[in-house]
Amino acid sequence: MRTKPNWAGHQPELWEFDDFLPESLPRRSELRPASNLISLLEECHNHIYANEGMLKEKVFREIVKLLAIKLYEECYTQRLVMEFGITASEYRAILNGEPSEFVARLQRLYEQMRSDFSQFFPDPRIYLSPLSLAYVVHKLQLVYLSQTPADVKGEAFQVFFTRYQRGDRGEFFTPQPIVELAVEMIAPKPWETVVDPACGSGGFLIQTVRYMRENFRDVNIPEYISEKLRGIEFNPDIATAAQVRLALEGAQGIQILCANALEVGLINEGRYDIVLANPPFGSRGKISDPQILQRYALGYRWQRNTYGWHPTQSLLSGQTPEILFIELCVRLLRPGGRLAIVLPDGVLQNATTEHVRAWLRTSAELAAVVSLPQHAFVPYGTGIKTSLLILVKHPVSIKYVFMAIPQKIGYDVKGQPLYQCDERGQITYDDQGNPILDTDLPELANLFCAGPQDTAPNPKTFWTPVDMLNHRLDAEHYLPEDALMLRQLHTYPSRHLREIADIVTEAEPLHTAPEQLIRYVAISDVIPQLSIIASTQTLRACEAPSRAKYRLKKGDIITAISGASTGTIQHASAIVTEMEDGAICTNGFAVLRNFREVNPYYLLAFLRSEFFLRQVRRLLRGHAIPAITLEDLGEVIVPLPPEPQQSAIGQLIRESIVAYRKGIQCAQNAASMLQDILGIVDGATTPATFEVQLP
Repeated sequence: MRTKPNWAGHQPELWEFDDFLPESLPRRSELRPASNLISLLEECHNHIYANEGMLKEKVFREIVKLLAIKLYEECYTQRLVMEFGITASEYRAILNGEPSEFVARLQRLYEQMRSDFSQFFPDPRIYLSPLSLAYVVHKLQLVYLSQTPADVKGEAFQVFFTRYQRGDRGEFFTPQPIVELAVEMIAPKPWETVVDPACGSGGFLIQTVRYMRENFRDVNIPEYISEKLRGIEFNPDIATAAQVRLALEGAQGIQILCANALEVGLINEGRYDIVLANPPFGSRGKISDPQILQRYALGYRWQRNTYGWHPTQSLLSGQTPEILFIELCVRLLRPGGRLAIVLPDGVLQNATTEHVRAWLRTSAELAAVVSLPQHAFVPYGTGIKTSLLILVKHPVSIKYVFMAIPQKIGYDVKGQPLYQCDERGQITYDDQGNPILDTDLPELANLFCAGPQDTAPNPKTFWTPVDMLNHRLDAEHYLPEDALMLRQLHTYPSRHLREIADIVTEAEPLHTAPEQLIRYVAISDVIPQLSIIASTQTLRACEAPSRAKYRLKKGDIITAISGASTGTIQHASAIVTEMEDGAICTNGFAVLRNFREVNPYYLLAFLRSEFFLRQVRRLLRGHAIPAITLEDLGEVIVPLPPEPQQSAIGQLIRESIVAYRKGIQCAQNAASMLQDILGIVDGATTPATFEVQLP
């Protein structure tokens, strides 16, 4: 029988019951599946946060403890009367500050669970005050967690855990749309073993379970989880959360190992059919333990010779975690096993990680690259640009690589959902009345699984022949329209830029004369539309920015190699006249000199063309500060029409520069005439006329 509490000392502002507390502990037969688990967890969180003064991480730990206790009692005991509960008399005693069996009973339950699952619960006790503990237990005591539908539990825990997955060491939550895409593209089978060596709260593993439920209805889910799924997580709190989530899906026993995967993972080398991973990236630190580094080929320094990249015997002083995780993930696979891994784009394109890509391609075949939008991880703690890779461990033979560059991911930079709208701007709904997310991702898995014969190239998805791959693995580098342009340029008389001009690499030693005055040219000093240097800054050498690098000579051509405008219509290129002769330019420019087989003014015109800008864009590295290396710039293909045509094009560029200089002179003369007419001198001198001598 339930009674409404009505006793002295009750404070409604602290806790108003949604219903009445029972006079006795709940019986198992009274438990019911939850339909509003999200709201229950939110209420518990908000109460603890408001009344306990705990940081959100500690609130998270305490709620996970209580959820684990309740699951443990439901699944691992045979009690008909549940000890996870509170009676009206126990709550009355708590309010009056009197001794209560309630707290001791919950502590005993916790200790009993710890004895069976000690690796997940290092804390010796529950840290909530009796009043907050009573509130949470009251909210959950009649919920039958183990009997609540998996989709209800999954959605609730997805929402609940998301807020805690913003780590400082690169442990970022994997957005659910990306998790779903990875699992759909990997397409696990019931007989295949799956591991996530950096599993976090278990998102990839949980999605794999859901995939099984949707596609293989006859699979025994608890048995499948116990036999086929494994995860490794370093953070004890997050490992506990992952194990609890799997328990809610029906798991029995322990599927999550709380350990450093880089230390223990290779014990199971070659044992898994599938690896799903979003390893820590953007980390503030490196792995420096030599006992770990020496176990990995990528823990050593690598060198390149005429035969390619190879490791040396020199151990690195430190390596970023994501690099070692790449090797771990591949080595965990059996031959022919499949890997889905989220990686920062720097790993796919930077010169410093070229040896990593070389190792990867000698160990596995690339099957797919999905370039994720720039904002994919912004709501979850980092703005690093990432891609999802699908690889198959050797020996396999793959002839075409699926590549995709989706623009829409279903949410904005704040993590708020974005929905499809009709022509009137009204949100569209599916047959069940649910709003339809505005995302490109769901179709990608179907296109990938269908194979290259069923997909025509388009800007969003395309197939690239394996023999077209070079030292880069980012999808933007292989756009079909760029590949077509390169093939067409090769059919025309052409040269690589390094063949028709020297690219200056020798820096000017400004430190030898720190007091000398220099003229400095920054990227902002160039007018891209006119290909001219509009101004220079005069300053002492010791005041010059660290970027000041190359001394210019009359006749040089400078072109931008870094910055947000590189490869766009605002790309800065210019010819050096006698006015800038001897100036120092930023290392954001490449300096071209000693031209061969090409008219310099024709080359300047080419540097303004879309043929050049598109080549630059495909060669850019980095997203925060895009840049092209001097080595890559030298590979740009320059078409070389006959000399008369080069001269005609070049003459137009010369005339535009002369016209600009004359325009400047006219403006200065007009200002001088105005001063003379008004009779205002004030120490000003009439500017002398000048005539620019173009090289």
